[in-house]
Amino acid sequence: MSNDLILEIEQFLKNGDLSTYEVKVFTELLRSSNLNARELSERSGVPTGRIYEILAQLKEKGMIEIQESRPKIYRAVAFNSAFQNLISYIDNKRKDKASFLYNQAKILEKKVFNSDLFIKKETSKIFWSTTFGAAPILSLYEQKMKALHEELLMTGFINENTLKVLPYGKVIYNGIKNALSRGVQVKYLWSFDFDNRPLTNNLINEKNELYEKLKKKMDLLFNLSVKIEGFEMKYMYKRIPSYYDIFDDKQVLLKLQNPLNLSQIYASINIIDINLAEDLKRRFFQLWVFEALE
Repeated sequence: MSNDLILEIEQFLKNGDLSTYEVKVFTELLRSSNLNARELSERSGVPTGRIYEILAQLKEKGMIEIQESRPKIYRAVAFNSAFQNLISYIDNKRKDKASFLYNQAKILEKKVFNSDLFIKKETSKIFWSTTFGAAPILSLYEQKMKALHEELLMTGFINENTLKVLPYGKVIYNGIKNALSRGVQVKYLWSFDFDNRPLTNNLINEKNELYEKLKKKMDLLFNLSVKIEGFEMKYMYKRIPSYYDIFDDKQVLLKLQNPLNLSQIYASINIIDINLAEDLKRRFFQLWVFEALE
């Protein structure tokens, strides 16, 4: 490998938070695989007292393989796999750290509120808040849509009034379009609400036709269709027990229907909880992959 290429690889690894010793050992294994610890220490300049620690760290990150012989032999994973493993390791660490910080912040928030050490005593609404009424809920969605970076998973219900109330969701659907233009991936899962009739062929055809009308009306009103890159929609015949939306794997909006008018969302509970978001995302994709139709 040329010196320029080695420098580029070293810079990439440093950007991936590898220590100087980790970079030296890994690049040495890229140059000449199948080395034992003593050989690696000599060639990389990493002290013998640190070499095993560095090798263990690289193994944890999925960047090297170990041949269990006497002495042990070390080799680099294929460079493209090693880089991908490093990225995955960093991503998982970031999620773990974020989850830890969220949990700690919630605990500290409660302790601060109950203590006499601080002047400000207003109840915080950062991690859990409830919004009532159409206008405040739409305003909340507008804020959440603007803050989206990567992914939005949405659930919605179809009933006899869905097509009538669809125009009132302009803020939401325009927010989806703007998010898509920024590269956000959006999946929207619809389900048919409060219809307990046996699923006959006639009823299946009726539901299919209503869903097609829904797609056409979304396109007509908001220029929003599955032809747009990054936007997918599916539907289910059965009802989803609880409706929710997941923003960037960390925030969840639980949507509560108005018991007096099931075409309306009466309240929305905004929850910042990575663990809840992860559990609901897993459930979402179970429905999306195994039960939903296009």
